[in-house]
Amino acid sequence: MPSLKTTLLLLTAFLASGCASVLHGDNQSMRVSTFCGQQSVPASCVATNSKGSWPFQTPASILVQKAHDPLTIRCKSPFFAEGVAQVPASPNPMLAGNLVFGGLIGAGVDLATGAGFAYNTVVNIFYPSCR
Repeated sequence: MPSLKTTLLLLTAFLASGCASVLHGDNQSMRVSTFCGQQSVPASCVATNSKGSWPFQTPASILVQKAHDPLTIRCKSPFFAEGVAQVPASPNPMLAGNLVFGGLIGAGVDLATGAGFAYNTVVNIFYPSCR
């Protein structure tokens, strides 16, 4: 049975690590598709935020690192003009819970790492001009 000192140390480490960071991590999976009208079309894309860039081909499920800033997705196809989507970062409900239960240190960790935010899990990009 752990001692009181060990239990308090583990509890402090958990609270200081950021609730959203511990429970949901710093990464997020998203599904990205590109369309011409109602027709799915392949495209070469790059998702970018302050934490990095992730190249991929649509349609795709991608894994991005969360951040407090928007995720910009730029897609190119040989047949259409560039398609761009700005995906805003929304505060994760765990961030509010962390303020109540984990204190300012845990919330600060979640804000700094981006784990306290989330993007839409499905992003559809529609080309404005396609034939």
